[in-house]
Amino acid sequence: MKSAFIFLTTLFCFQLFGQGTQLLRQPTLSNDAVVFVYANDLWKAPSAGGQAIRLTSNEGYELLPHFSADGSMIAFTAQYGGNLDVYVIPANGGEPKRLTWHSTGDFVQGWTPEGEVLFRSGREGRPTQTNKFYTVTPDGGFPKAVDIPRAAFGEISPDGKHIAYVPITFWDPEWRNYRGGQAMPVWIVDMQTKALQRTPQLSRERHLDPVWFNNKVFYLSERDYASNIWSYDPASGTEQQHTFHKKFDVKSLDAGPNSIVYEQGGYLHLLNPETNVSQQLEINVQG
Repeated sequence: MKSAFIFLTTLFCFQLFGQGTQLLRQPTLSNDAVVFVYANDLWKAPSAGGQAIRLTSNEGYELLPHFSADGSMIAFTAQYGGNLDVYVIPANGGEPKRLTWHSTGDFVQGWTPEGEVLFRSGREGRPTQTNKFYTVTPDGGFPKAVDIPRAAFGEISPDGKHIAYVPITFWDPEWRNYRGGQAMPVWIVDMQTKALQRTPQLSRERHLDPVWFNNKVFYLSERDYASNIWSYDPASGTEQQHTFHKKFDVKSLDAGPNSIVYEQGGYLHLLNPETNVSQQLEINVQG
């Protein structure tokens, strides 16, 4: 009886390990690697899954990593020395370089087509701390404001002609299936003409975390109660649902060169937007 118990316990542990480590968050994707947050540090693993390596080990915490377009650098927000600022690090690891120095929190959103880091900050929004987008070069220098009066989450299109963003933050982002006044669509603005489109809100659901992929905007929507990935084509005005999770929400996503990576149920997944086939990545973190 004791031997059978040991055998079943060992088998169960192997099954759990075979699924990979859980609590992997905020993934970003390059051609051959995925970087994510685990236990408040940045980790990197092959894009097909496998053993992860630690990129940061500071006493402060890191969040919101984003690969540069060529995959050579990672921009992220970190709380070092009591303040939230923008940092960059080589994709293979190294000493983080600080790019912003303002007392207001700076939260990385991605990169511009020109290779600058895009981030949001309330540094000019007095007295209400209204957030705007800013850019800063990887070499540092004074940040420049993007010509949008108010923005919280979003990205600039790869050709630089449009920006997709959600105008405001939320006081309780974990309120599931929220339908109140802070539930916003994604705003898509032509940077030249300032023409505005909005993603359709058929039931006043929240739209979050917009990214660009193949000239479409991919985002999270709670239209069917659980948060899933949808897309909107600004050229045709059509939308499409790409994931159909029911039990656990999709919490974040990012677009890579050939696919979408997202966080759901504690694991990371790769989505082929053309076929809507997603694959859970088996990533093992030790440390």
